[in-house]
Amino acid sequence: MGLASFVRTAVTTVIGIVSLNLFVLGAASTGAFVLPVGKKKKEARLQAQSELWDLSAQPLPGFHHKFFEAADGVNLHYVEGGDTSPGSPLVIFIHGFPDSWFVWHHQLSAPAIQQKAHLIAVDLPGYGGSDSFPRASATAILSSIASFIIAQKEKKTRETCILVTHDWGSIVGFRLASEAGFLFTRCIILNALHPSLAVENMTRATSNASRMLQTYVRHPTNFALIQSAFRSVKPFLTQLKCSYYVSVFLLPRPLARQLYKMGDFWFLRLLSRVSKFPNEEAFLASSFGPSKSSADGYPAAILARQSVNKRADDKIAYYRDGLALGKWKKPENIQLLAAASETNSGSTGVLEQKEGSFKCPVTIIYGARDTAFHRRFCFEGLEEYLLPSKGKTGKSYLVCFPRGGHWTMVSSPGRETIEMLIESELNGIDGEEMKERVWAADKDVKFEIEK
Repeated sequence: MGLASFVRTAVTTVIGIVSLNLFVLGAASTGAFVLPVGKKKKEARLQAQSELWDLSAQPLPGFHHKFFEAADGVNLHYVEGGDTSPGSPLVIFIHGFPDSWFVWHHQLSAPAIQQKAHLIAVDLPGYGGSDSFPRASATAILSSIASFIIAQKEKKTRETCILVTHDWGSIVGFRLASEAGFLFTRCIILNALHPSLAVENMTRATSNASRMLQTYVRHPTNFALIQSAFRSVKPFLTQLKCSYYVSVFLLPRPLARQLYKMGDFWFLRLLSRVSKFPNEEAFLASSFGPSKSSADGYPAAILARQSVNKRADDKIAYYRDGLALGKWKKPENIQLLAAASETNSGSTGVLEQKEGSFKCPVTIIYGARDTAFHRRFCFEGLEEYLLPSKGKTGKSYLVCFPRGGHWTMVSSPGRETIEMLIESELNGIDGEEMKERVWAADKDVKFEIEK
Protein backbone atom coordinates (compact mmCIF):
# COMPACT_ATOMS: atom_id res chain seq x y z
CA MET A 1 0.00 0.00 0.00
CA GLY A 2 1.43 3.36 -1.04
CA LEU A 3 1.64 6.34 1.29
CA ALA A 4 -1.26 8.19 -0.38
CA SER A 5 -3.47 5.10 -0.20
CA PHE A 6 -2.54 4.55 3.46
CA VAL A 7 -3.34 8.16 4.36
CA ARG A 8 -6.66 7.99 2.48
CA THR A 9 -7.64 4.76 4.27
CA ALA A 10 -6.59 6.14 7.65
CA VAL A 11 -8.55 9.37 7.19
CA THR A 12 -11.64 7.47 5.98
CA THR A 13 -11.42 5.13 8.96
CA VAL A 14 -11.14 7.96 11.47
CA ILE A 15 -14.08 9.82 9.89
CA GLY A 16 -16.05 6.57 9.79
CA ILE A 17 -15.49 5.79 13.47
CA VAL A 18 -16.38 9.35 14.51
CA SER A 19 -19.50 9.27 12.32
CA LEU A 20 -20.58 5.88 13.67
CA ASN A 21 -20.26 7.16 17.23
CA LEU A 22 -22.39 10.19 16.36
CA PHE A 23 -25.06 7.87 14.94
CA VAL A 24 -24.88 5.70 18.06
CA LEU A 25 -25.43 8.78 20.22
CA GLY A 26 -28.35 9.80 18.03
CA ALA A 27 -29.94 6.36 18.36
CA ALA A 28 -29.33 6.27 22.11
CA SER A 29 -30.98 9.67 22.56
CA THR A 30 -34.22 8.22 21.15
CA GLY A 31 -34.11 5.19 23.44
CA ALA A 32 -33.53 2.84 20.49
CA PHE A 33 -31.21 0.57 22.51
CA VAL A 34 -33.47 0.14 25.53
CA LEU A 35 -37.06 0.33 24.29
CA PRO A 36 -38.33 -3.18 23.47
CA VAL A 37 -39.93 -4.01 20.14
CA GLY A 38 -43.59 -4.52 20.98
CA LYS A 39 -45.62 -7.51 19.85
CA LYS A 40 -47.90 -5.32 17.72
CA LYS A 41 -44.94 -3.78 15.92
CA LYS A 42 -43.45 -7.21 15.16
CA GLU A 43 -46.80 -8.44 13.84
CA ALA A 44 -47.22 -5.29 11.71
CA ARG A 45 -43.80 -5.85 10.13
CA LEU A 46 -44.51 -9.48 9.32
CA GLN A 47 -47.88 -8.54 7.88
CA ALA A 48 -46.30 -5.85 5.71
CA GLN A 49 -43.65 -8.32 4.51
CA SER A 50 -46.35 -10.84 3.64
CA GLU A 51 -48.31 -8.27 1.63
CA LEU A 52 -45.26 -7.18 -0.37
CA TRP A 53 -43.53 -10.52 -0.91
CA ASP A 54 -46.09 -13.36 -0.90
CA LEU A 55 -45.73 -14.90 -4.36
CA SER A 56 -49.28 -16.22 -4.33
CA ALA A 57 -50.77 -12.72 -4.09
CA GLN A 58 -50.62 -9.60 -6.24
CA PRO A 59 -48.01 -7.15 -4.86
CA LEU A 60 -50.12 -4.29 -6.29
CA PRO A 61 -53.47 -4.46 -8.08
CA GLY A 62 -52.81 -5.77 -11.58
CA PHE A 63 -49.16 -6.67 -10.88
CA HIS A 64 -47.46 -10.04 -10.50
CA HIS A 65 -44.21 -11.35 -9.04
CA LYS A 66 -41.75 -12.66 -11.65
CA PHE A 67 -38.17 -13.99 -11.76
CA PHE A 68 -35.42 -13.72 -14.34
CA GLU A 69 -32.43 -16.06 -14.34
CA ALA A 70 -29.39 -14.41 -15.84
CA ALA A 71 -26.70 -16.33 -17.71
CA ASP A 72 -24.53 -16.27 -14.59
CA GLY A 73 -27.28 -18.12 -12.67
CA VAL A 74 -28.30 -15.12 -10.59
CA ASN A 75 -32.08 -14.83 -10.16
CA LEU A 76 -33.55 -11.33 -10.23
CA HIS A 77 -36.97 -10.71 -8.71
CA TYR A 78 -39.26 -8.14 -10.34
CA VAL A 79 -42.89 -7.09 -10.40
CA GLU A 80 -44.71 -6.59 -13.67
CA GLY A 81 -47.97 -4.95 -14.69
CA GLY A 82 -49.62 -2.34 -16.88
CA ASP A 83 -50.04 -3.02 -20.58
CA THR A 84 -47.89 -6.11 -21.07
CA SER A 85 -48.80 -6.63 -24.74
CA PRO A 86 -45.83 -7.06 -27.11
CA GLY A 87 -46.45 -3.72 -28.82
CA SER A 88 -46.47 -1.56 -25.70
CA PRO A 89 -43.51 0.64 -24.65
CA LEU A 90 -41.38 -0.60 -21.78
CA VAL A 91 -40.66 1.34 -18.56
CA ILE A 92 -38.15 -0.23 -16.14
CA PHE A 93 -37.66 1.08 -12.60
CA ILE A 94 -34.56 0.47 -10.44
CA HIS A 95 -34.45 1.42 -6.74
CA GLY A 96 -31.55 2.40 -4.49
CA PHE A 97 -30.41 1.94 -0.87
CA PRO A 98 -32.06 0.61 1.29
CA ASP A 99 -35.16 0.01 -0.83
CA SER A 100 -36.70 -2.49 -3.23
CA TRP A 101 -39.23 -2.42 -6.07
CA PHE A 102 -41.89 -1.10 -3.66
CA VAL A 103 -40.36 2.38 -3.50
CA TRP A 104 -41.92 2.93 -6.96
CA HIS A 105 -45.45 1.90 -5.98
CA HIS A 106 -46.88 5.39 -6.66
CA GLN A 107 -45.55 5.44 -10.22
CA LEU A 108 -46.48 1.80 -10.84
CA SER A 109 -50.05 2.55 -9.70
CA ALA A 110 -50.48 5.72 -11.77
CA PRO A 111 -53.39 5.02 -14.19
CA ALA A 112 -52.05 7.26 -16.97
CA ILE A 113 -48.78 5.28 -17.05
CA GLN A 114 -50.36 1.86 -16.47
CA GLN A 115 -52.64 2.28 -19.47
CA LYS A 116 -49.82 3.29 -21.81
CA ALA A 117 -46.85 1.09 -20.89
CA HIS A 118 -45.47 -2.24 -19.78
CA LEU A 119 -44.18 -1.50 -16.26
CA ILE A 120 -41.41 -3.45 -14.56
CA ALA A 121 -39.71 -2.73 -11.21
CA VAL A 122 -36.70 -4.94 -10.51
CA ASP A 123 -34.84 -5.62 -7.26
CA LEU A 124 -31.10 -5.03 -7.45
CA PRO A 125 -28.96 -8.10 -6.68
CA GLY A 126 -28.66 -8.44 -2.90
CA TYR A 127 -31.87 -6.47 -2.32
CA GLY A 128 -35.54 -7.37 -1.97
CA GLY A 129 -36.27 -10.75 -3.50
CA SER A 130 -33.23 -10.98 -5.80
CA ASP A 131 -30.21 -13.24 -5.53
CA SER A 132 -26.89 -12.07 -4.12
CA PHE A 133 -23.43 -11.83 -5.61
CA PRO A 134 -20.32 -12.60 -3.54
CA ARG A 135 -19.16 -9.08 -4.49
CA ALA A 136 -21.21 -6.15 -5.85
CA SER A 137 -18.61 -5.40 -8.52
CA ALA A 138 -19.33 -3.27 -11.56
CA THR A 139 -19.13 -6.29 -13.87
CA ALA A 140 -21.45 -8.42 -11.74
CA ILE A 141 -24.17 -5.80 -11.18
CA LEU A 142 -24.12 -4.03 -14.56
CA SER A 143 -23.97 -7.27 -16.56
CA SER A 144 -26.84 -8.75 -14.56
CA ILE A 145 -29.10 -5.70 -14.93
CA ALA A 146 -28.19 -5.13 -18.59
CA SER A 147 -28.94 -8.78 -19.42
CA PHE A 148 -32.28 -8.44 -17.65
CA ILE A 149 -33.18 -5.32 -19.66
CA ILE A 150 -32.15 -6.96 -22.95
CA ALA A 151 -34.29 -10.00 -22.15
CA GLN A 152 -37.31 -7.79 -21.44
CA LYS A 153 -36.79 -5.85 -24.66
CA GLU A 154 -36.61 -9.06 -26.68
CA LYS A 155 -40.23 -9.75 -25.71
CA LYS A 156 -41.35 -6.51 -27.33
CA THR A 157 -42.09 -5.54 -30.91
CA ARG A 158 -41.55 -1.86 -30.06
CA GLU A 159 -38.14 -0.34 -29.36
CA THR A 160 -39.25 2.25 -26.78
CA CYS A 161 -37.57 1.58 -23.43
CA ILE A 162 -37.47 4.14 -20.61
CA LEU A 163 -35.26 3.56 -17.58
CA VAL A 164 -36.23 5.26 -14.30
CA THR A 165 -33.75 5.03 -11.41
CA HIS A 166 -33.02 6.30 -7.89
CA ASP A 167 -29.94 6.47 -5.61
CA TRP A 168 -27.72 3.39 -6.20
CA GLY A 169 -30.10 2.43 -8.97
CA SER A 170 -29.16 5.79 -10.49
CA ILE A 171 -25.46 4.96 -10.29
CA VAL A 172 -26.39 1.90 -12.35
CA GLY A 173 -28.51 4.17 -14.56
CA PHE A 174 -25.68 6.65 -15.14
CA ARG A 175 -23.32 3.86 -16.10
CA LEU A 176 -25.80 2.13 -18.40
CA ALA A 177 -26.71 5.45 -20.07
CA SER A 178 -23.03 6.13 -20.79
CA GLU A 179 -21.83 2.58 -21.51
CA ALA A 180 -24.93 0.90 -22.96
CA GLY A 181 -27.14 3.81 -23.93
CA PHE A 182 -28.32 1.98 -27.06
CA LEU A 183 -30.75 0.11 -24.78
CA PHE A 184 -32.87 3.16 -23.96
CA THR A 185 -34.95 5.90 -25.51
CA ARG A 186 -34.46 7.91 -22.32
CA CYS A 187 -33.07 7.49 -18.82
CA ILE A 188 -34.79 9.42 -16.02
CA ILE A 189 -32.22 9.48 -13.22
CA LEU A 190 -33.09 10.63 -9.71
CA ASN A 191 -30.93 11.79 -6.81
CA ALA A 192 -27.41 10.60 -7.55
CA LEU A 193 -24.11 11.87 -8.90
CA HIS A 194 -22.59 10.72 -12.17
CA PRO A 195 -19.37 8.86 -11.22
CA SER A 196 -17.34 10.07 -14.22
CA LEU A 197 -18.35 13.71 -13.73
CA ALA A 198 -17.70 13.51 -9.99
CA VAL A 199 -14.18 12.19 -10.56
CA GLU A 200 -13.50 14.94 -13.11
CA ASN A 201 -14.72 17.66 -10.74
CA MET A 202 -12.75 16.23 -7.82
CA THR A 203 -9.57 15.95 -9.91
CA ARG A 204 -9.94 19.48 -11.28
CA ALA A 205 -10.60 20.97 -7.84
CA THR A 206 -7.70 19.26 -6.08
CA SER A 207 -5.34 19.91 -9.00
CA ASN A 208 -6.17 23.63 -9.08
CA ALA A 209 -5.79 23.90 -5.31
CA SER A 210 -2.46 22.06 -5.43
CA ARG A 211 -1.06 24.43 -8.07
CA MET A 212 -2.13 27.48 -6.08
CA LEU A 213 -0.54 26.13 -2.91
CA GLN A 214 2.69 25.39 -4.76
CA THR A 215 2.70 28.98 -6.01
CA TYR A 216 2.01 30.19 -2.46
CA VAL A 217 5.12 28.38 -1.22
CA ARG A 218 7.14 30.57 -3.61
CA HIS A 219 5.17 33.71 -2.69
CA PRO A 220 4.28 33.27 1.02
CA THR A 221 2.94 36.82 1.40
CA ASN A 222 0.25 36.34 -1.25
CA PHE A 223 -2.59 35.13 0.99
CA ALA A 224 -5.06 35.46 -1.88
CA LEU A 225 -3.62 32.20 -3.22
CA ILE A 226 -4.73 30.42 -0.03
CA GLN A 227 -8.23 31.83 -0.43
CA SER A 228 -8.34 30.81 -4.10
CA ALA A 229 -7.16 27.29 -3.27
CA PHE A 230 -9.90 26.94 -0.67
CA ARG A 231 -12.57 28.27 -3.05
CA SER A 232 -11.45 25.77 -5.66
CA VAL A 233 -11.70 22.77 -3.35
CA LYS A 234 -14.72 23.94 -1.32
CA PRO A 235 -17.39 22.15 -3.45
CA PHE A 236 -15.47 18.89 -3.09
CA LEU A 237 -15.12 19.35 0.67
CA THR A 238 -18.81 20.21 0.93
CA GLN A 239 -19.70 17.00 -0.91
CA LEU A 240 -17.48 15.03 1.45
CA LYS A 241 -19.40 16.57 4.33
CA CYS A 242 -22.71 15.62 2.69
CA SER A 243 -21.50 12.05 2.16
CA TYR A 244 -19.96 11.51 5.60
CA TYR A 245 -22.27 8.56 6.36
CA VAL A 246 -20.61 6.60 3.52
CA SER A 247 -17.42 6.42 5.60
CA VAL A 248 -19.27 4.22 8.11
CA PHE A 249 -20.06 1.65 5.41
CA LEU A 250 -16.35 1.56 4.48
CA LEU A 251 -15.24 0.52 7.98
CA PRO A 252 -14.26 -3.10 8.70
CA ARG A 253 -17.36 -5.19 8.10
CA PRO A 254 -18.35 -5.87 11.75
CA LEU A 255 -18.43 -2.11 12.37
CA ALA A 256 -19.94 -1.21 8.99
CA ARG A 257 -22.97 -3.41 9.71
CA GLN A 258 -23.83 -1.59 12.90
CA LEU A 259 -25.34 1.50 11.29
CA TYR A 260 -27.79 -0.66 9.36
CA LYS A 261 -28.95 -2.92 12.19
CA MET A 262 -28.40 -1.16 15.54
CA GLY A 263 -31.22 -0.13 17.84
CA ASP A 264 -34.03 -2.07 16.14
CA PHE A 265 -33.02 -0.72 12.73
CA TRP A 266 -32.93 2.85 13.99
CA PHE A 267 -31.16 4.09 10.86
CA LEU A 268 -33.77 2.59 8.55
CA ARG A 269 -36.55 4.08 10.64
CA LEU A 270 -34.77 7.45 10.42
CA LEU A 271 -34.63 7.11 6.63
CA SER A 272 -38.33 6.25 6.61
CA ARG A 273 -39.08 9.61 8.21
CA VAL A 274 -36.65 11.47 5.95
CA SER A 275 -38.24 9.88 2.86
CA LYS A 276 -41.73 10.90 4.07
CA PHE A 277 -42.83 7.33 3.48
CA PRO A 278 -46.41 7.11 4.78
CA ASN A 279 -45.89 3.81 6.64
CA GLU A 280 -42.73 2.95 8.59
CA GLU A 281 -43.49 -0.77 8.68
CA ALA A 282 -44.00 -0.85 4.89
CA PHE A 283 -40.66 0.95 4.46
CA LEU A 284 -38.94 -1.67 6.64
CA ALA A 285 -40.73 -4.54 4.89
CA SER A 286 -39.59 -3.16 1.54
CA SER A 287 -36.00 -3.02 2.75
CA PHE A 288 -36.01 -6.40 4.54
CA GLY A 289 -37.36 -8.42 1.62
CA PRO A 290 -39.30 -11.67 2.12
CA SER A 291 -39.55 -13.11 5.63
CA LYS A 292 -38.71 -16.75 6.30
CA SER A 293 -42.40 -17.66 6.19
CA SER A 294 -42.84 -16.10 2.73
CA ALA A 295 -39.49 -17.18 1.24
CA ASP A 296 -40.83 -20.22 -0.65
CA GLY A 297 -40.18 -19.79 -4.36
CA TYR A 298 -37.47 -17.19 -3.88
CA PRO A 299 -33.73 -17.76 -4.52
CA ALA A 300 -31.79 -19.56 -1.78
CA ALA A 301 -30.07 -16.29 -0.93
CA ILE A 302 -33.33 -15.08 0.65
CA LEU A 303 -33.05 -17.67 3.42
CA ALA A 304 -29.42 -16.67 4.02
CA ARG A 305 -30.57 -13.06 4.15
CA GLN A 306 -32.76 -13.82 7.17
CA SER A 307 -29.51 -13.26 9.06
CA VAL A 308 -29.36 -9.53 9.80
CA ASN A 309 -25.60 -9.52 9.22
CA LYS A 310 -26.00 -11.07 5.75
CA ARG A 311 -28.77 -8.62 4.87
CA ALA A 312 -26.59 -5.69 5.95
CA ASP A 313 -23.57 -7.06 4.06
CA ASP A 314 -25.51 -7.35 0.80
CA LYS A 315 -26.74 -3.76 0.99
CA ILE A 316 -23.53 -2.04 2.04
CA ALA A 317 -21.56 -4.03 -0.57
CA TYR A 318 -22.64 -1.40 -3.11
CA TYR A 319 -20.55 1.16 -1.21
CA ARG A 320 -17.60 -1.19 -0.72
CA ASP A 321 -17.09 -3.17 -3.92
CA GLY A 322 -16.42 -0.61 -6.65
CA LEU A 323 -19.72 -0.51 -8.52
CA ALA A 324 -19.52 3.24 -9.12
CA LEU A 325 -16.04 3.41 -10.65
CA GLY A 326 -14.98 -0.18 -11.33
CA LYS A 327 -14.34 -1.30 -14.91
CA TRP A 328 -17.27 -3.10 -16.51
CA LYS A 329 -16.08 -6.16 -18.40
CA LYS A 330 -19.05 -6.52 -20.71
CA PRO A 331 -20.29 -9.98 -21.74
CA GLU A 332 -19.92 -10.85 -25.41
CA ASN A 333 -23.61 -10.38 -26.23
CA ILE A 334 -23.58 -6.80 -24.88
CA GLN A 335 -20.36 -6.01 -26.76
CA LEU A 336 -21.94 -7.25 -30.00
CA LEU A 337 -25.09 -5.20 -29.43
CA ALA A 338 -22.99 -2.11 -28.68
CA ALA A 339 -20.96 -2.59 -31.86
CA ALA A 340 -24.13 -3.07 -33.94
CA SER A 341 -25.64 0.06 -32.41
CA GLU A 342 -22.60 2.16 -33.30
CA THR A 343 -22.70 0.84 -36.87
CA ASN A 344 -26.42 1.54 -37.26
CA SER A 345 -26.07 5.05 -35.86
CA GLY A 346 -23.31 5.85 -38.35
CA SER A 347 -20.77 6.58 -35.60
CA THR A 348 -17.27 6.79 -37.08
CA GLY A 349 -15.35 7.38 -33.89
CA VAL A 350 -13.76 10.54 -35.36
CA LEU A 351 -15.40 12.86 -32.85
CA GLU A 352 -15.07 10.88 -29.65
CA GLN A 353 -16.97 12.04 -26.60
CA LYS A 354 -15.24 12.16 -23.26
CA GLU A 355 -15.37 9.01 -21.15
CA GLY A 356 -18.67 8.75 -19.30
CA SER A 357 -20.66 10.76 -21.84
CA PHE A 358 -24.24 9.65 -22.31
CA LYS A 359 -25.29 7.69 -25.38
CA CYS A 360 -29.00 8.40 -25.00
CA PRO A 361 -31.17 11.33 -23.83
CA VAL A 362 -31.26 11.71 -20.05
CA THR A 363 -33.41 13.63 -17.59
CA ILE A 364 -31.44 14.08 -14.37
CA ILE A 365 -33.47 15.12 -11.33
CA TYR A 366 -32.31 16.32 -7.93
CA GLY A 367 -34.11 17.69 -4.89
CA ALA A 368 -32.94 21.07 -3.60
CA ARG A 369 -33.43 19.71 -0.06
CA ASP A 370 -31.42 16.54 -0.65
CA THR A 371 -28.69 16.80 1.98
CA ALA A 372 -26.69 13.92 0.47
CA PHE A 373 -25.51 15.91 -2.56
CA HIS A 374 -23.93 19.29 -3.28
CA ARG A 375 -25.32 20.74 -6.50
CA ARG A 376 -22.19 22.50 -7.74
CA PHE A 377 -19.88 19.54 -7.19
CA CYS A 378 -22.32 16.99 -8.64
CA PHE A 379 -23.40 18.84 -11.79
CA GLU A 380 -20.81 21.46 -12.75
CA GLY A 381 -19.68 20.59 -16.28
CA LEU A 382 -22.63 18.26 -16.93
CA GLU A 383 -23.34 19.86 -20.34
CA GLU A 384 -20.20 18.24 -21.78
CA TYR A 385 -21.58 14.77 -20.97
CA LEU A 386 -25.04 15.22 -22.52
CA LEU A 387 -25.93 13.78 -25.90
CA PRO A 388 -26.73 16.63 -28.33
CA SER A 389 -30.39 16.55 -29.37
CA LYS A 390 -31.49 16.27 -32.97
CA GLY A 391 -34.25 18.81 -33.38
CA LYS A 392 -37.13 19.40 -30.99
CA THR A 393 -37.15 15.95 -29.40
CA GLY A 394 -34.57 13.84 -27.64
CA LYS A 395 -33.28 16.68 -25.49
CA SER A 396 -31.46 16.11 -22.20
CA TYR A 397 -32.18 18.01 -18.99
CA LEU A 398 -31.00 18.74 -15.47
CA VAL A 399 -34.13 19.38 -13.38
CA CYS A 400 -34.38 20.76 -9.85
CA PHE A 401 -37.34 20.01 -7.57
CA PRO A 402 -37.17 22.94 -5.10
CA ARG A 403 -39.21 21.17 -2.40
CA GLY A 404 -37.77 17.73 -3.09
CA GLY A 405 -35.50 15.80 -0.76
CA HIS A 406 -33.67 12.55 -1.50
CA TRP A 407 -36.77 10.43 -2.21
CA THR A 408 -38.25 12.76 -4.82
CA MET A 409 -40.67 10.12 -6.12
CA VAL A 410 -42.39 9.42 -2.79
CA SER A 411 -44.27 12.56 -1.73
CA SER A 412 -46.23 15.25 -3.56
CA PRO A 413 -45.65 17.15 -5.74
CA GLY A 414 -42.50 15.24 -6.71
CA ARG A 415 -44.19 11.95 -7.39
CA GLU A 416 -46.79 13.53 -9.71
CA THR A 417 -44.06 15.48 -11.51
CA ILE A 418 -42.04 12.34 -12.17
CA GLU A 419 -45.18 10.60 -13.40
CA MET A 420 -45.73 13.52 -15.79
CA LEU A 421 -42.16 13.24 -17.10
CA ILE A 422 -42.66 9.52 -17.76
CA GLU A 423 -46.05 10.10 -19.39
CA SER A 424 -44.63 12.88 -21.60
CA GLU A 425 -41.88 10.57 -22.84
CA LEU A 426 -44.42 7.83 -23.55
CA ASN A 427 -46.46 10.32 -25.58
CA GLY A 428 -43.42 11.60 -27.48
CA ILE A 429 -43.75 15.07 -25.95
CA ASP A 430 -40.55 17.06 -25.36
CA GLY A 431 -39.31 20.63 -25.14
CA GLU A 432 -41.67 23.45 -24.17
CA GLU A 433 -44.83 21.35 -24.24
CA MET A 434 -43.27 18.85 -21.84
CA LYS A 435 -42.23 21.68 -19.52
CA GLU A 436 -45.74 23.10 -19.49
CA ARG A 437 -47.09 19.71 -18.45
CA VAL A 438 -44.50 19.44 -15.69
CA TRP A 439 -45.27 22.94 -14.42
CA ALA A 440 -48.95 22.00 -14.25
CA ALA A 441 -47.90 19.41 -11.63
CA ASP A 442 -45.37 21.71 -9.87
CA LYS A 443 -44.98 25.28 -11.06
CA ASP A 444 -41.69 25.70 -9.15
CA VAL A 445 -39.73 23.00 -10.99
CA LYS A 446 -36.57 24.44 -12.57
CA PHE A 447 -35.07 23.19 -15.82
CA GLU A 448 -31.48 24.25 -15.11
CA ILE A 449 -29.75 22.68 -18.11
CA GLU A 450 -31.23 21.78 -21.50
CA LYS A 451 -29.31 20.41 -24.45
